[in-house]
Amino acid sequence: MDTLMFFYTLAILVICIVTAVLSLAAYASSRRRFFIYGGGVFICYAIEMTEIFFFEYTLQNRSFPANDYYAITMPVMRTLVATASQAFIWLIAMDLLDKHSKKQFVIPVLTFLLCESLIIIAVPSGPMHQWLYYTMRQVFLVFVGLYICWTAHKSTKVELKARVNNQRKHLIIGAILVGCIVAEDFYNILVVPMSLAPSWLQLYLSERNFSENVFACYFAILLIIYSYHVLSIRMQEAPEEKNVSDLDRHIEEQMPFYRNAYRLSNRETEVMRLVVLGKSNQEIADELFLAVGTVKTHIHNILVKTEQQNRTTLILHFWKR
Repeated sequence: MDTLMFFYTLAILVICIVTAVLSLAAYASSRRRFFIYGGGVFICYAIEMTEIFFFEYTLQNRSFPANDYYAITMPVMRTLVATASQAFIWLIAMDLLDKHSKKQFVIPVLTFLLCESLIIIAVPSGPMHQWLYYTMRQVFLVFVGLYICWTAHKSTKVELKARVNNQRKHLIIGAILVGCIVAEDFYNILVVPMSLAPSWLQLYLSERNFSENVFACYFAILLIIYSYHVLSIRMQEAPEEKNVSDLDRHIEEQMPFYRNAYRLSNRETEVMRLVVLGKSNQEIADELFLAVGTVKTHIHNILVKTEQQNRTTLILHFWKR
């Protein structure tokens, strides 16, 4: 069992490191802040897994004190790392929703830090102390998920609704896994009398949650795949850092995938970008120094390639890719 858990923990750690490295590489190629935030989440998780790895390694072949099962080792470091991880997750949500308020970022993160600190200080050591401490992370994730859904529901921006709708499957799977994490912690901490369990089982269940590992691996795989796609497209040229609107930024992020999927020419890509921006044929012609008839021809060719009926469905199709 010691060997199995050793390699299991090592595999999780390697996945986190690989994900973080690929995310940073994708950021260097695309300049998309999402990859910095995603890499930050997995750096934080790698730090936590390293601490667990070291903790279990030092206690192997030794009797695990039953009273230590409900202890939170290195609470200050663990709380700071968890807060940083939740901050990066919140930044991902804000980036998805085009939110840029510093106050809106700081308040939820500081609230999480305050709650974790109060639990450590005010709640007596024991099962409830440990369960509340770890469950606060899932409460924060639920808050993030609900905020994303609520904001998208209230928004009048077609592109924002489409971007959130594209992530609906992953949000649902994430919600299910968060429920599994809470249930596993509830069972292992509050239900099962661990003082009666074998010492080796107490050691490996004291600070790990297997559902949380599945949650991390699932989103790590998604981030690795997305990073690979971005790197494969952007490897030849990294975009310059420019001050552009949120809509321009999202179009720039989406356009390479759309262009490759439907084999749009360079001119068709330029026209497509302006169509998505809501420009009229005359405005497109003026901006690209083309005749209006030429613009109509390009738009017709794009509609044929994408199998769309008109500009409205074309724009919706672009955001749903």
